[in-house]
Amino acid sequence: MIAATRSFLRKKRYRYLIYATLGVLLIGVGGFRYLEHWRWIDCVNYAVSTMVTTGNATVIPESDAGKIFNIGYMFISVILILFFVNTMQQHFHDQRQTYEVKHERRKKIVEKHLEECADDDEQ
Repeated sequence: MIAATRSFLRKKRYRYLIYATLGVLLIGVGGFRYLEHWRWIDCVNYAVSTMVTTGNATVIPESDAGKIFNIGYMFISVILILFFVNTMQQHFHDQRQTYEVKHERRKKIVEKHLEECADDDEQ
């Protein structure tokens, strides 16, 4: 799992996806702070809970500008987080398949070597 995570972070396109996700999160935090004048912790809490689609009913935008911003933020962040989760799942699936293919190759090499050794012993 750690090796797969490292290989995920090494790829430039995946790092850009992480940067985009953090960027949208920061835009959300800043937007709620500016439009709703919430405390920073409330902004972070609301932005993260919206992004991961859990929602937060204790803090809601009250101004019209905040509500409009929230609608746009919800669409963008949910699409982005779904893309992020799908990309991670695909990466880890590919890593698993690569491991299994390598494991099968090694197994065949060992079996072939054992057969050769057995043939040599018979002669």
